[in-house]
Amino acid sequence: MSYNLVYQELLSMIKRSEISFEIKKSLEDVYSDKELIEKINKYKETHDETLKKEIYNNEKFIHYKRLENELNLLILKLNNIFKERID
Repeated sequence: MSYNLVYQELLSMIKRSEISFEIKKSLEDVYSDKELIEKINKYKETHDETLKKEIYNNEKFIHYKRLENELNLLILKLNNIFKERID
């Protein structure tokens, strides 16, 4: 089996996984919070540290970031597995 096929199969599995659905829902929750989006947009313009703290203390944002970190760890683990197989 070629690595490309394995890679495609893994991508398909990740897309259908629970974490993928959770991330999508969490991101929808973030985008539906108009106040949070306003703060994010304002922070992009001003780089105000107070706004940054408010954003990072928002429960929806915290939840999304936690899920994002979990997915990144999964990707890192998969990359390590591939690296070990190739070496």
